[in-house]
Amino acid sequence: MKTGLKGSRLTAVLRTFPLLVLSAADAGAASAEDRKAVRLPEVEVRADLVRVAPHEISDDVQALPASVTVLEKAELDRRTITSYGDIFRGMTGVSLMQYGQGLVAYEIKARGFSSGHGRDIAVYLDGMPLNVTGSQHTNGYMDMAQLIPELISRVEFVRGPFSVLAGNHAIAGSVQLFTDAHASSGVKMTVDNFGQVRALPVLNTPVGNGRLLLAADVTRGDGYADQSRIERENVFARYMFDLGQGLASVRFQAYEAEADAPGYLDLGRIRSGEISRRDALSRGIGDAKSQQNLVFNYRSNDEAGQHAGGGWFATVYVNQDVRRRWTNYALGGPIGASVDLGQERDRLSQFGFDVRKTRTFDTAGMPSQLMAGVQFNDERIDARRFRTDAWRHRISGPGDVVSVGRDVDTRTSAFYAQYQLQPVSRLKLSAGLRYDHLRFDIGLRPEDDSFAAAALVGAESVSRSRSQFSPKFGLAWALSDSGEHRAEIYANAARGLKSPYPFADYYANLGVTAALPGLDVSAVRSYEAGLQGAAADRRYSWRLALWNTRQDSEAGVNSVGVFESFQKTDRDGMDVEGRLHFSDALNVFGNFSRVRARSLNPTTPGADHITNVPEYSLTLGVDGVMQAGVNRFDLSLADTLTGPQSLTSDDSMRAGRYNRYTGRIAWSRPDWRGTSVFASAVYYDRPLNEVQFDFGGGAVGVSPRPQLQLTTGIQIPL
Repeated sequence: MKTGLKGSRLTAVLRTFPLLVLSAADAGAASAEDRKAVRLPEVEVRADLVRVAPHEISDDVQALPASVTVLEKAELDRRTITSYGDIFRGMTGVSLMQYGQGLVAYEIKARGFSSGHGRDIAVYLDGMPLNVTGSQHTNGYMDMAQLIPELISRVEFVRGPFSVLAGNHAIAGSVQLFTDAHASSGVKMTVDNFGQVRALPVLNTPVGNGRLLLAADVTRGDGYADQSRIERENVFARYMFDLGQGLASVRFQAYEAEADAPGYLDLGRIRSGEISRRDALSRGIGDAKSQQNLVFNYRSNDEAGQHAGGGWFATVYVNQDVRRRWTNYALGGPIGASVDLGQERDRLSQFGFDVRKTRTFDTAGMPSQLMAGVQFNDERIDARRFRTDAWRHRISGPGDVVSVGRDVDTRTSAFYAQYQLQPVSRLKLSAGLRYDHLRFDIGLRPEDDSFAAAALVGAESVSRSRSQFSPKFGLAWALSDSGEHRAEIYANAARGLKSPYPFADYYANLGVTAALPGLDVSAVRSYEAGLQGAAADRRYSWRLALWNTRQDSEAGVNSVGVFESFQKTDRDGMDVEGRLHFSDALNVFGNFSRVRARSLNPTTPGADHITNVPEYSLTLGVDGVMQAGVNRFDLSLADTLTGPQSLTSDDSMRAGRYNRYTGRIAWSRPDWRGTSVFASAVYYDRPLNEVQFDFGGGAVGVSPRPQLQLTTGIQIPL
């Protein structure tokens, strides 16, 4: 498939990237007298030997009395990361579905939610939300394709709707991603056993009174399946500088990619030997994406607000995104045929901001902290769906069928506040409140297949406003805090929300019932209680959590993803995790989660299983460092077992369990001046089991994973 990237706007930028690097290097290589006059920004080094305890007053997310996972840069560097989704693999209670269908956003499953493409986890990159409420593919489509994993310095994952910083879509949890303020200059190159090559040059250099970071992530090559070539170009530029009593940054990112995809294959045909795991269903299936965004960030030096002028955080962003997808779901068709495809195109324009203030003070002699802020997000989407031929050319004339032609504007305004109080040294109480106001403006064009039926009831143009207050309460009590060992008990309760879906939920049954459901938010109530502890020197840490989540009106779909009804659902589970450091050179870790997810009022009696939710997951791993003379070897091994899951609501069809083994080794020497050579491996014992869907009529669609993927590379500092 011809990609057309050679003439893209990003290609010109990438061609000039070496010149930018050389120019910046020349600027940094001025005379010795000039270099003496350059004052580099101060770098704060944190040992981080003891993480913030939940019973302490702090603006750190780890002080939240909830199940929180924080990954720092060192941990991310040890992981076997072949794509952005691998950042989350192995996290307690989290499983991934890497669809293997081009650029399609991954499924990230947590807390019993598995509704497609991460739609029930709110994700933010440097404060900019990545979920798209009005995407025609799914409500809350969460695409992290723009991530360059090597530039991420911190990942904060809060399970459940317990963070006041996240509102819509944060029912399974919320994730805050931060790009690295101190990224190292260098070049990284990798190649895998299928011939896919990736190059990542990074330059971080002082310019004027600040620092300029430039990076270009370029990927070319084929994947595991016969039709899986990808061409991707991702340019990142950021300038950080002092502003008032804090640090500000302006970053620009431009992403262009096009990919071929094999399509989903019939599991029965693979098992019978009729087709191969690597076959492509038909020609032309794939994706294309073009995205540009500009983000401004500010954070005051006094992040906790100890002084009146501190505690400020601000994000302002503008985002443009055009996503196109070509599909064919005829699993029984001839392999590799040239058939007509369905093209789905979303043209997104987005603007928003988040501004908050934190103030730490005493209330009648008791340590306290108040955080309050406002958020605004405006998404305007021009959505189309029509037919193309196998070469992705739009069909005109009698075959020109437009099934979707809509303009959707979703505006979300929110106010949030959180108050922490420590009445005694071992007890902390917290109370939070969010108010989210959503406004939907939907306009159907005459070519939309719902236009005629909607016009009969005056609904071809609809405006609705919905809002919700979401209280959040928590407490944490230190059972022991001896200085060497720490243990706490915590509990929290929160309300969250899921917005309606202006595509499937609203117009799905209009032609049959001539009635429209309300565009109402779906309330979620979640409860959690847990125990956790750690040694002060981090020799060990552990956590046990029990949780329950109920949703009032979750959108139910049939076997092929068409909206059927709203249901009351119930999910509960248990998480256990621990880490033990035997020495600076060796530590082991593990976690186990069990989940039960059911509908309380299924449309068919007995058909109460929520599909594609793993019943359990288990991860065991080890990290270590081995020294052999002057040679240093950094090792990482892990095994994640994902349990079986229901493919149908009556549990008559199930996907089996599977193991995913990962390993990584990096070799370096002092005389290499930071250069390292590395290799990683990913192995599936059952490569058909990660991605399975019920396609109706007894057919199961799969996207086989490669049984073994090997990646080798080199990283050279500059």
